[in-house]
Amino acid sequence: MKTARISRPLTPLSVALLALKGAILEGSTWRYEQLVGMAVKAGATDEQIDLVAHEAIEALFARAEQPITPRNLAYLNSAGYFRR
Repeated sequence: MKTARISRPLTPLSVALLALKGAILEGSTWRYEQLVGMAVKAGATDEQIDLVAHEAIEALFARAEQPITPRNLAYLNSAGYFRR
């Protein structure tokens, strides 16, 4: 029998930090200042914001080390990662 997973409700702080991490991963630089402000208003410390940014940058580097194959090249092109 499987055990049920209990999901905790997201706090405004965790939502703000997740949004900031997502913006970093997307490269949405125009949103950084707004999202950092939102995180600070939600109670984030400088250390928490730095940690989220560090985790996102590590994830970007981890993705960068993955080889691009013909199979995922079509996905990357259709997802808008390549611009002409």
